Amino acid sequence: MTRIPSQAQDLDVAHLARVLRRALLPLLLIPALLSAATYFYSQSRPPVYQASAGLAALPSSSGNDVLSSSLVSAPGLPAGVVSRALRSPEVTTSALARLKKSLPDDQQYQLISEAVRAELRSGNYQTVNLQADIDQNLVGNYEIVAHAGTPEAAKAAADAFTQALLEWDRNRALEGVNRARTNLTNQLEQLRGGTTVAGQPVTAGTADQMRAEVTRSLQQLEVLRLTATGTLSLISGAVLPEAPISPRPLRDALLVLGAGLFFGLLFALLRDRLVQRVQDEDALRPFNLPILGMLPPLPGRQQPASIGPFMQNGGFHSGMEFVRLGLLSGLGERSGEAAGRPPVVAISSADKDEGKSVTTAGLAMSYAARGMRVLVVDADVYRHQQKQLLMRDQGAAPVHQAGTTQLWTEVQPHVDLMVLQDSRLEPAPLLSAIQSVGQQYDIVLVDTPPVLMIADTLALSRLLDGLILVVSVGTPQAQVDRLVSETQRLGVRPLGFVLNRYPAAGETYGYGAPLTAAPREEVTYGSRN
Repeated sequence: MTRIPSQAQDLDVAHLARVLRRALLPLLLIPALLSAATYFYSQSRPPVYQASAGLAALPSSSGNDVLSSSLVSAPGLPAGVVSRALRSPEVTTSALARLKKSLPDDQQYQLISEAVRAELRSGNYQTVNLQADIDQNLVGNYEIVAHAGTPEAAKAAADAFTQALLEWDRNRALEGVNRARTNLTNQLEQLRGGTTVAGQPVTAGTADQMRAEVTRSLQQLEVLRLTATGTLSLISGAVLPEAPISPRPLRDALLVLGAGLFFGLLFALLRDRLVQRVQDEDALRPFNLPILGMLPPLPGRQQPASIGPFMQNGGFHSGMEFVRLGLLSGLGERSGEAAGRPPVVAISSADKDEGKSVTTAGLAMSYAARGMRVLVVDADVYRHQQKQLLMRDQGAAPVHQAGTTQLWTEVQPHVDLMVLQDSRLEPAPLLSAIQSVGQQYDIVLVDTPPVLMIADTLALSRLLDGLILVVSVGTPQAQVDRLVSETQRLGVRPLGFVLNRYPAAGETYGYGAPLTAAPREEVTYGSRN
């Protein structure tokens, strides 16, 4: 049965971590600056206080059996109608008149008055708002919320608009009462004029009785007039606020900080997704350089001192064998003076964290397992890794020191280590130190700083027999293009690519036995004097 390869790609957590690490400074700095600016801007804004008063919306009821309830009590209204009434010219004018009497601060009154009138023209209401919680029977409660520059002004504005709305609702109820009073008054006038009602004659006794009933209705209506309240009633007046609702500098700054971090993270990930990146060996073929081998990613978050067994087994071992053979083929073309000495090869990458140091150590162990003497030179003066990767005794003292270089012997079987102890990479002195001990080795591998970060890497590589370019899966294609262009422009001999962190390279199909020291094999780089 043929297995169909999955097209789904696993989430590369290590790649995401590298993306976030590269973007860490702007990701933290920009939101922090925006947050600080927001804090100081918010702190400079004038305070805004909020006060609210509560109203109850009650069901309408008839107050008299004689008169229809539609005449003496106002029906309930939807919340939208009440909200529109609150902003009507009648209610607004009445509320501002009440506010002027109750608020001694003329400046605050002018600010509220101008704000309310401007909002009436624009339709953007902020100074006074209505919040409703009404059921389908139009029963519930309303909350009138006012904002002002002082606690007293906010409380006074909420109370003024509440009383103005109650007055409007009572007047709405009184409209029916007034209409009923007018009708009853007209009937009474007709009965006083004679004994004819609606064109029909009635006896004097009947007319007197009807006049008495109309008079009683007028008396009852006058009582209702004095007690009419509409369907809105006051639940609670406004309370003097203790603290402003805005500005709140700390809250605003934290919100901006959180939003900045979120959108910064989103932008970094989106930008990374839009960049064309190396995913497999096909992305490297257009550069017309050999692909020496492909290495799998390290399992988990391995520390340098704990990946020795990983480098000697499985997919990494198999991939490194291809790198060794590919390098052997490339170096076999040496001639002349170079053929009379051991080859000196630089291993580097475009950027940091692409695996050049692990590749150097693994390649050294691969050669040493064939009985070849290997000198590893750690020339990455900014991030020394080879001592942690190769040395079995981290506390061992160097057996030789000359100038800025230290030499340890047998850090691994058949592997010696030279470390450049300097703050900068000087090609000529380093090459001289390598040549002073190099004749006793079969190959010298130099772990250098990243090419695109330290220019002296290319200056050193020009003096050596070649440069291995380590490219990690996920490296931007443009960065690889620049890497190759720089090496060719400065006359460096690129020996080929090593594709690192390639997931499919870990499929060893049972091969990849541990590396063990073997009898020394014949060196084919050229004659040794």
